[in-house]
Amino acid sequence: MDKSIVRVELIERLEKLSEVEKAKIEKRLVEKLLAHSWWENASTIGLTLAQALEIDTKPLIKAAWQSDKKVVVPRTKKAGQMDFVYYTPETKMERSSFGILEPIKSLPAVPKEQIQLLIVPGVGFNSAGYRIGFGAGYYDRYLADYQGKTISLALPQQLTNDWTVDSYDIPVQLILT
Repeated sequence: MDKSIVRVELIERLEKLSEVEKAKIEKRLVEKLLAHSWWENASTIGLTLAQALEIDTKPLIKAAWQSDKKVVVPRTKKAGQMDFVYYTPETKMERSSFGILEPIKSLPAVPKEQIQLLIVPGVGFNSAGYRIGFGAGYYDRYLADYQGKTISLALPQQLTNDWTVDSYDIPVQLILT
């Protein structure tokens, strides 16, 4: 099935999930991730600032800071590219062209090789680790030459094998469910 159709179906599934049920599943996923050796061994972790339907990353960011880990968050650039920037409570932020908060353009990017773990967001995931994002391809382009570890957190409503993987799609190494 076409990704755009599957994306719409997955978003509808997520919108039907109650806040209470979503919070319960998210709490379990956060606990799993925090206990994982990849998290424990990483000193710099890439996370998104979650949007409405995405898994809440605030508990992960807080846990990273409490463990003296560095947090980096994405910043979009021209031509569908993105980079990551160190994120602290003092980081100056601005709205991107997508309306998403991201670090201001003047802050320096963190080299990919300094990021040990990326928590990769998505709308949907299949059993081989491939993901459907919001359709702009930023993560696939970033992951194409990223050498660190990649994990996605997935609600049961986000799991499906009903789409065709494209040649440019990059899987994550692990999906926690």
